[in-house]
Amino acid sequence: MKRFAAIAMTLPLLAAPALADEEPLVEEQETAEIQGDWVIGARVMSPTDERIGTIEDLILNMDDGTVAAAVVSVGGFLGFGAKNIAVDWNQLDINYDGNEITLDITREEADEADEYTFRDQEDPPAPAGDDMGGDGDMGGDGF
Repeated sequence: MKRFAAIAMTLPLLAAPALADEEPLVEEQETAEIQGDWVIGARVMSPTDERIGTIEDLILNMDDGTVAAAVVSVGGFLGFGAKNIAVDWNQLDINYDGNEITLDITREEADEADEYTFRDQEDPPAPAGDDMGGDGDMGGDGF
């Protein structure tokens, strides 16, 4: 019976070497990677150099860890009357530093596109700085 228990405890270790090789920490940015803040706020242009809009957000796929879409604010004037559309991330042509982004649609096509529908977040996190609970006052002399 002890022998069976030892084999049963060893099987998961033999089956999981691939998981053991993956490290949770990443030490440096790869050449083909760009930072989110390089593209959020960036202008999206058509191939004919017509301004389509501005990237407002990214939609992440939790299943495979990829960027699924970019949310682009189109239309409006000075932020009033604009709407958000989503475009497939793979359809964006992004240069090395993320400062030139082209999408193969016209401004008119973007203006005519349906507004993107966001889902509601069911359980939002606590506001930043609310880690301790209470009112955040730790007592003392105001440091």
